[in-house]
Amino acid sequence: MKLFLALALCLAAGPLGAGELLISEISPATAGDDWVEIFFRGACGERIDVSALYVTMYFGTNEPLSVDPVSLHGCDLPATPYDDRYAVVHLTAPGVPDETDLTGDANGNGAIDLYCDNYYGSLWNSDCAVAIDIDDEPSGGIIDFAAYSNRDGSGSDDILGYVALARDQFQWAASGGDNLQLCMVDIGARGLDAYRSIARLDAPDTNSKEDFALTSFQTPGRPNIFSAGAGRGNLFSMREKRITVVSGHPLHGECAVALTVTEPCSLRLRIFTPTGMMVHESPLLRDVPPGLHRLTWDLRGRGRTAGTGMYLALVEGTSSALRRSQRETLYLIVSRYR
Repeated sequence: MKLFLALALCLAAGPLGAGELLISEISPATAGDDWVEIFFRGACGERIDVSALYVTMYFGTNEPLSVDPVSLHGCDLPATPYDDRYAVVHLTAPGVPDETDLTGDANGNGAIDLYCDNYYGSLWNSDCAVAIDIDDEPSGGIIDFAAYSNRDGSGSDDILGYVALARDQFQWAASGGDNLQLCMVDIGARGLDAYRSIARLDAPDTNSKEDFALTSFQTPGRPNIFSAGAGRGNLFSMREKRITVVSGHPLHGECAVALTVTEPCSLRLRIFTPTGMMVHESPLLRDVPPGLHRLTWDLRGRGRTAGTGMYLALVEGTSSALRRSQRETLYLIVSRYR
């Protein structure tokens, strides 16, 4: 009854339906900013307010996601510049303002970010449980659950206890007999590299390790990807070959070159006029990890703002480890008219 009432309150923001609130991606190996992406899989018109819920590994002290409403939608809304189905929960970032229904994507990174003052050691890059729950107790109220392990044969008794409780609530499928580590997502003996994550596959939820796979392409606030041209010899690929920028426009006022980086590399963006004069050179971005990235230009350079016209953008990537480099050109059309 407690779980039913909590879910009813969460879904009160929109029509009730068969939508699922799911853990979509887990990043446990960052330098102090571990995060979990949550996802609402529902029908268009459905939405859910997740603000009162917890995203937690249960260990230590945890807190609800936000004091203000945070709505996730069954469909991505065309009026917003972020994907309304997702929110990214930063587990150990106290004091940072949440991005909510009141603020939208305040930092402009293309995702709704929520900042929690949870247990300072979240998440573990060895054995760990992650849950969406109505509180920070695993004994009841689990909405979705995931567990991963380095399978070293010496799992944490606390974590294994959480897995057992999730199994008893039919929120996680046990396999491997008495060794609970074997029913957890295998992250390898050394854990994950900082640029890798555990991501949900695009398939029906089975409450098991089979729902997840490891990926080198972190996509916080966006659909998961597991391959992006790896093996083709490319360091990166570009989503578009032509970008139109309308100065001052709330959605199209920034030059943002969207890249999918497939190998760790260093990147630089240069902008030229059609006659070959360089008007902008970005700093060298070193050791950019695989995943989705943006290289931006604020339309300023050489002491003045860029005027209306066409420009050429050159994106250069280099990898000393692979002894490989790559150059790609795209066209920028800048307009100062509305």
